[in-house]
Amino acid sequence: MRRTDIASASSNLTSGHIRSATSLSVDGTTGSMRLVVTLAIPPRDTALQPSPARSGNSETLTWQRFDARSVKGVLHLTRVAWLAIGGLRAGPHRVVHHPRRMTTPSRSDMHFVLQVSGTSVLEQHGRSLTLQPGNWGMLGADLSYTIASREQSERLVIVIGQERLASDIKPATLVGRALSATSGTGRLFFSTAVCLADELPYIRGENAQTLAEQLTSLLDVALRNELSLDLVEDNDGRRERVYRYVTRHLREPQLTVERIAADLGWSRRTLARVFEARGETLMEHVYRERLEGIRRDLLDPTLEAHALADIARSWGFRNYTHFSDRFRAQFGIPPAAFRRRAMSRQTKPVEASELNT
Repeated sequence: MRRTDIASASSNLTSGHIRSATSLSVDGTTGSMRLVVTLAIPPRDTALQPSPARSGNSETLTWQRFDARSVKGVLHLTRVAWLAIGGLRAGPHRVVHHPRRMTTPSRSDMHFVLQVSGTSVLEQHGRSLTLQPGNWGMLGADLSYTIASREQSERLVIVIGQERLASDIKPATLVGRALSATSGTGRLFFSTAVCLADELPYIRGENAQTLAEQLTSLLDVALRNELSLDLVEDNDGRRERVYRYVTRHLREPQLTVERIAADLGWSRRTLARVFEARGETLMEHVYRERLEGIRRDLLDPTLEAHALADIARSWGFRNYTHFSDRFRAQFGIPPAAFRRRAMSRQTKPVEASELNT
């Protein structure tokens, strides 16, 4: 496997402001994942060429765009006052962060990863986090990490020193969690950051300080909201949120613990704690609700012509054997026998307790 290091931290663009040194490598094997940089400044490889028409510089705002032809992507590197913003849009790739290669180390830096499109897997210190579009999460700059995507994707990485955040906010407690930008303060921060990154080439340098302050304030609000959910919202309230989410997506076969946790902005551990006192896991609840829906369909004479497999599939079951086994375990009777009894007793209302006799 041929791998060539084609980027390292250089200082003639934003030395002392973007402090993360990452390596950019290309795997010469066709179809393999490629290693790409997010915040190296500037890349030395000839495959990454800045265009003078797409670069700008002032005392407090610096930005450059590199066309990453070797990885079929585009890399944006920006400084807005004390904020550093790296934007990457590329095909399958992998980002590697090496803190020991920082030009000006800072153990207080936090890297906020905003997933705009595609899916990314973040790994740091033995922990793994999957970000779907509209998710965001945090990584500490003092430890090595990787960000991998096996598809065309786009993300932002915002670097900010923890000292710039409000003193009562301890973002380290949220490291390793997928936070949601589907609504509320998380959405406000996320959408503002993406908009700012898109509009930077057209913003005057004297506005950089104000923009950095506003984005940092929105980040403070979003983080404070996430931390308050941990302290205030009890398990009953959280469980109701899960129930509502499951009800809306019950028929979707892709309904998994990972997806629910990501969309609600919780960790899998938090989600598991919500159901500990109920005596059933989250997926047991999902299957129980699906099977209850199927039971109602089998009692409906207007659906008599529908095949059992089709009904099961409409409720998110991809495997008929799996569905049949779970149905029998829950109702004490195979689904085919349940339906035959139901159809034979259409002259009177039939309940599951009657059919089990």
